[in-house]
Amino acid sequence: MNKFLLLLFCFCLAGCSSIQTVKEETLQRTEESIQQPLPRNLHIVALGDSLTEGVGDDQDGYVTLIKRYMEEREDINEVFVNNFGKRGLRSTQLADVIINNEPFIRQADLIFITIGGNDIMKVARSHFLTLTYDLFVKEQEAFASRLHEQLQLLRHMNEDAYIVLIGLYNPFSSAFPNIPEMDDIIHMWNEGSKQVVSRYDYALFVPIADLFEGRDDVLYDDQFHPNARGYERMAQRIYTYLQKHVEWLKENEQ
Repeated sequence: MNKFLLLLFCFCLAGCSSIQTVKEETLQRTEESIQQPLPRNLHIVALGDSLTEGVGDDQDGYVTLIKRYMEEREDINEVFVNNFGKRGLRSTQLADVIINNEPFIRQADLIFITIGGNDIMKVARSHFLTLTYDLFVKEQEAFASRLHEQLQLLRHMNEDAYIVLIGLYNPFSSAFPNIPEMDDIIHMWNEGSKQVVSRYDYALFVPIADLFEGRDDVLYDDQFHPNARGYERMAQRIYTYLQKHVEWLKENEQ
């Protein structure tokens, strides 16, 4: 009888221990599921000029590569992209693109912008025989004012989207050898854009000028637009900056 009671007591202890282990494992899995949110959908809108369109690359440039990088993330479910890049677009035309695509901008989580290269080209072509550094300074000030207005417009449409403005690089030296200050002009233009972006929350300026310095191997046959390798370097730089600034990873409803 005593042996029977002893065996029964041991069996009960083992059962309680097993139940406790199951409870602990269930609790642990529950805590892990709380700590690791479900993968989210990501909506990307890309605006701007030929760099956003992807001219020079038959795979549509940096936007497609960013989409691919995002799809490889465990915290991203699906990535939806609307690319409104247009070759030749200047900053004077960007507001119309924003207004015409308001429904897409309102649902965007990330907004990429490339703009400014054609503004510089317009100054150079319009004053080819009388170019001065001051002409570029004057146009940059007007450009910065327009950029500020366009970022305000985007913010009015979407308070939460993370805006990424991609800087300029210098492909102009061979086209305009009579402008030895072109590197300084690009630097001045980028610094002005960076200052405008710094006024906004959830906004980031990504410099790319250094990626193209003395690197003909990253330019397309026209020696102006990036080639596939150039766009890959751009996309890697953009994604690296996004990884350092994780505000864009805020939770949202699917």
